[in-house]
Amino acid sequence: MRYRIRNALITITAGMLLGSGAALAQSAACKADLTADGVVNFADLALLKSVFFQSCPRFEDRGLTVFDHQTGLEWETKTDDGSIHDKDNYYSWGTGTNNPDGTAFTVFLAALNGGAALGMSADGLTSSGPCFAGHCDWRLPTVSELRTIVDCSHGAPCVGKIFGPTQWDFYWSSSSWPNNPFNAWFVSFGDGRANRNPKSSNIYVRAVRSGP
Repeated sequence: MRYRIRNALITITAGMLLGSGAALAQSAACKADLTADGVVNFADLALLKSVFFQSCPRFEDRGLTVFDHQTGLEWETKTDDGSIHDKDNYYSWGTGTNNPDGTAFTVFLAALNGGAALGMSADGLTSSGPCFAGHCDWRLPTVSELRTIVDCSHGAPCVGKIFGPTQWDFYWSSSSWPNNPFNAWFVSFGDGRANRNPKSSNIYVRAVRSGP
């Protein structure tokens, strides 16, 4: 069966119509510019959904990272290999001030951004080495962004396995607590709750960048 949508000819297989997400994910149509506007975006996915009765998977495994097609955020995939991405590493937000001068910024993000602690795209710094996954704009997520990947439907840790090994514990956000600038918000991947901690505390981190 074939349908012509705008200028794209899409072949619908029986597996797609029967709800095979894997089959649809493998289809080139998932990455097609169906609206012919020069970009592959949610309008294209909506068009696909109207034909296939389903959309492409929300999370895309890019090997080193995970891309969220719903929010447009690209997340660091955690590891258990002793590297800078190891799930057991934890960092401070600040050194006792309300400034982002803790090891989460000066060690973790600096390593991901080739030596530029805050990311070269954010403040114009020039990186001195290779950047993680080909991007030099890694940062800590806001508390709202961090909560978008919380999923306790399958138990703890409250995040999909696609994101790599994850601690059942607190993860820093970039969001300061307005009532006390010496504290910052965290999200727990043990139970999904958000709360705040002193910025000098050492807890876990996961980097993010705004895609694509």
